[in-house]
Amino acid sequence: MLTYERRGSGPVVVLVPGLGATRDFFAPVAAGLGRDHTVVAVDLPGHGATALRDGAEPTLRDAAAGLRAVVEKLGLSDIALVGWSLGATVAWTYLEEYGPQGVRGLVSCEQTPWLLADGGWEYAAFGSLDAAAAKDLLEQVRQDPGGFAENLVRGSFATGSEPDPELADDLVRKARRTAPAALTGLLADVLRQDWRERVGALGVPTLLVHGARSGVYPPEVGTWLAKTVPGSRLELLEHSGHLCFLEEPDRFCAAVRGFLASTRNDTASARHDTASARQSTPSSRHDTNGR
Repeated sequence: MLTYERRGSGPVVVLVPGLGATRDFFAPVAAGLGRDHTVVAVDLPGHGATALRDGAEPTLRDAAAGLRAVVEKLGLSDIALVGWSLGATVAWTYLEEYGPQGVRGLVSCEQTPWLLADGGWEYAAFGSLDAAAAKDLLEQVRQDPGGFAENLVRGSFATGSEPDPELADDLVRKARRTAPAALTGLLADVLRQDWRERVGALGVPTLLVHGARSGVYPPEVGTWLAKTVPGSRLELLEHSGHLCFLEEPDRFCAAVRGFLASTRNDTASARHDTASARQSTPSSRHDTNGR
């Protein structure tokens, strides 16, 4: 099971950080949403306070299973999954493995469905990561995991920006503590995952959040996803990079809060319509129950 921190009360939001990040990265979001929501923030395997089992390299399924264990232990229902970067892929994997039951909505933040530039795919990691470069990247992670984690954090702020040095240094310190096997295992797995024909079938209302100045994924991937995921909506944060929930936390929280409010309204409306339909067609109940 993943370690977690719980705060607040109200509708449930589960925060899933990305590669090399801890639940502390989400601190401003947890504080903002925690005013009127129950917020549960987790650490991925080998990240933060979550230890690796026997030092083995974890997979996305392992992370999703750990997330499922948290949901079951806390008895959570009607949850909203908020996944950032690789954490979004963990959320996708959770929905594919366990289905949409009990999940009110998905906030997919700054992730692409396929990280490699092949066959004309324009939305790869860093804009042009190909198979050879991905192999080299994995080798770099094995040789210098701390250096990789630091470069990933510092390269995640908006292109051309000058992030607060104290904030950046604090995030780097947390990222450098990630277990090397966790970095290599999860990175290798996400590099194998092609979600382009799968992400549209997750079956829950979806908010897509992307940074217009991201240097990790081309911002245009948000538009591609919005066209691919039925009924989804896109929020593009103009002044943000890959760390958009930290760079524009107030706007991020407002977007998430508005999205979650709309999913509650849609759910209530659907329940009302279902109840009305049942009242107006009593014979269907008789046929279904065989009475």
